[in-house]
Amino acid sequence: MQIAYPKSFLKLLLIGFALAMLPLLFAFGNAALYLDRLATQSRDAVTQAVQATRASRALVEQITFMERSARQYFVLEDELLLDNYERAHEKFTDSLQDLDLLPMTSKQKRALLALSSQEQSLFQSIMQHPQQATPSEEIVGRFADLTTQAQDILDENNRQIDRESAILAETAERTQQIMLWQTLTLIPVALLVALMITFLVAQPIRRMDAAIRRLGEGDYTEPISIDGPGDLRSLGERLDWLRAQLNELDQQKQRFLRNVSHELKTPLTAIREGSELLSDEVGGTLTPQQREIAGILRESSLRLQKMIENLLSYTAVQFHAPQLKLEPVALTKLAEEILADYSLTISTKHIEIQRDFFPTEIMADREKIHSVVDNLVSNAIKYTSQSSSIRISITHQAGNAIIEVHDGGPGVMSADKAKLFDPFYRGDGVYESLVSGSGLGLSIAKEYVDAHGGEIILLPSERGAHFRVSLPLKAANQ
Repeated sequence: MQIAYPKSFLKLLLIGFALAMLPLLFAFGNAALYLDRLATQSRDAVTQAVQATRASRALVEQITFMERSARQYFVLEDELLLDNYERAHEKFTDSLQDLDLLPMTSKQKRALLALSSQEQSLFQSIMQHPQQATPSEEIVGRFADLTTQAQDILDENNRQIDRESAILAETAERTQQIMLWQTLTLIPVALLVALMITFLVAQPIRRMDAAIRRLGEGDYTEPISIDGPGDLRSLGERLDWLRAQLNELDQQKQRFLRNVSHELKTPLTAIREGSELLSDEVGGTLTPQQREIAGILRESSLRLQKMIENLLSYTAVQFHAPQLKLEPVALTKLAEEILADYSLTISTKHIEIQRDFFPTEIMADREKIHSVVDNLVSNAIKYTSQSSSIRISITHQAGNAIIEVHDGGPGVMSADKAKLFDPFYRGDGVYESLVSGSGLGLSIAKEYVDAHGGEIILLPSERGAHFRVSLPLKAANQ
């Protein structure tokens, strides 16, 4: 299934951030709503508790004041005391009205109504005292009942405040649990959304990285197609155009190398034959100086021939995998033949060859194994200094033939080790690195060793270069 990407990579990032933040914003908004609701409920409960407590206490206080004023009036019969009683009655009535406006239970409503009725009846009795025969002791005694009822209302209000506080605490705890569960639910959702957006962002980038890596490795066969935002798709199209251009240039390079190599072989053959005829003195006796010149021609032609053969082998490997003609190959005999080819150079440089040969035979392509050993030996001879030694070891273990060549040269520079087997790579100094020359010998050797299912590596060494080749005794396709 193809994913529908936006046209811009920036838009994809913005959408991703928005989607990742949406669950968290929902959680924050929901938490703010719950907290606001809880705060409102708490504020209302506190306000009602304060008003109920204040009004209930006012009832008790005004009843006490009214009782004192009534007693003083009945004793002194002073109208000023009666006025004080009347003002206390008005405040008592206001407190009753304040309580009546607050949310109350039906039981509290009935108690408040009974208290109001009894106080009103008592008020009328006191205000009519001079004209009626009710004893003042009876009237004053009724204040005790009013006080008891007012105290009951105060106590009931306190109990109601306690119940509201408990309900509020329970609501707060429930709100906390709800918020916790919402957080535990939304955080994984936010993480899942973030992972999805990360996948959508990383997928085209990974494909682009893989495509660039293939281009860097010289693989131009697979077309580049980037599925992603519009600007990344456009970049993928440009990379594919670059791949096509590099592929065309690589093919042109291969054709050029193949043609040049073939064209050089014809005159080189004539030069080699001429140098051999001169060395054999077919044209007449040579002076020592002429014989030296003929030797130089012969050595240079051999070196040029090897470079051309490396170019031909490299172009052949690039166009198709090496085809193996398997046959029994005696490695010790092969190594002796190669050393014999370089006997003149070895004697000229006074190089000591240390042989550690164990009779070993493998099933392999003789020509290609010859090229592998020849490249290692020629490099060792080339970079080994005068009057030094080269150690060549041939043995077998665990079903593999082991060939080691350890020269007495300067060794491989650290900067060259990573690209030692890359084609056409050469070091900075001619005699400071084994990758000087055409830069194809080790690359071809690795291709041939890989074709046999073996391995070629550079071993750590305090002095000189130490190569190790591991080849199966029996071919993998046997």
